[in-house]
Amino acid sequence: MIRMRTIPYLFSLTTVSFTTFSLSAIAQAEVNPINSRFSSPIESLFNLPGMSETHLLDSGQTKARVKVEVVSNAVTMDNAPEVVRFDGETWRLTPSWSMGFDNGWQASAELPIVRHSSGFLDNSIDKFHEVFNFREGSRDDFPRNELVYGYQNGSDLDYIIQGSENGIGDLRLQLSKSFTDSPFIVHLHLKAPTGDEDKLMGSGSWDAGASVSYLKTQIFEIDTLSFAAELGQHYLGDAEQIRNQKKHVTTLHTGIFWEAIPDVILKGQLESHSKLSESNLEPVESEALQLTLGLTLYTASSHQWDIAISEDLKTDSTADVTFFVEWTSLY
Repeated sequence: MIRMRTIPYLFSLTTVSFTTFSLSAIAQAEVNPINSRFSSPIESLFNLPGMSETHLLDSGQTKARVKVEVVSNAVTMDNAPEVVRFDGETWRLTPSWSMGFDNGWQASAELPIVRHSSGFLDNSIDKFHEVFNFREGSRDDFPRNELVYGYQNGSDLDYIIQGSENGIGDLRLQLSKSFTDSPFIVHLHLKAPTGDEDKLMGSGSWDAGASVSYLKTQIFEIDTLSFAAELGQHYLGDAEQIRNQKKHVTTLHTGIFWEAIPDVILKGQLESHSKLSESNLEPVESEALQLTLGLTLYTASSHQWDIAISEDLKTDSTADVTFFVEWTSLY
């Protein structure tokens, strides 16, 4: 387990991420990261934005994306009067759309379709952890392939799901602005409460935020090496499911990109956010750190596939494992 209580959590983070892609691929999609998210039952209520694009669309260009995420949660913990148990799988199908405008503006929208279920991946994830020597956390304490998402604080049961639930999640909107000859892009974020909070599809509140992304090319005077980072500050509305919730949350994401093999990109990202609540339980406090590693494959001049996996580095703070596939088409 990673402890960061003696070091300011945001500025103690470093990233190792390696990306390979051809010059033609750079011209098509530039150096854009994997659009991964934080995916525990607590985090998914707010659907905090992942690492934003580091290159925006030209005026009149549009981009369509369809993303599938399979999230495995497995943690149980108690520290009186709090008790938490997250055991199950969440599937998210997220279509999104982006359009470029004059003067460096880009607008984006996405609406996830969510399913909470008992799943079937527990045995496969056990093997994955064994192969890569990752910690199992609380996974050994659970029966295989069941669904219990529950949190209790004192005598009141704040929420619990023990049967499959389906529905749309919260709508997320983003407005981005690039600047001529500047490595910085400003992003404005808005989340609308379109999901059913009783089914853990959303928080039931409006959230807003802003972030700044940075891209540095030719690191160490190497033409094929680039560095990206993004720092964000987000205001969260009241979520009925969480006690002592934080109103302001900070996110920090970083990455490095390296050109090597034509039309194939290997990607890695380190992603973090500050506490979502005041709690004695890490899954509820949710000060998270996760590593995302993946692959981008260009199959045509305007199409690409992203395949990735996210693993929690601070045990029990975020989803145990997330599997990610996204298709992108540029028009």
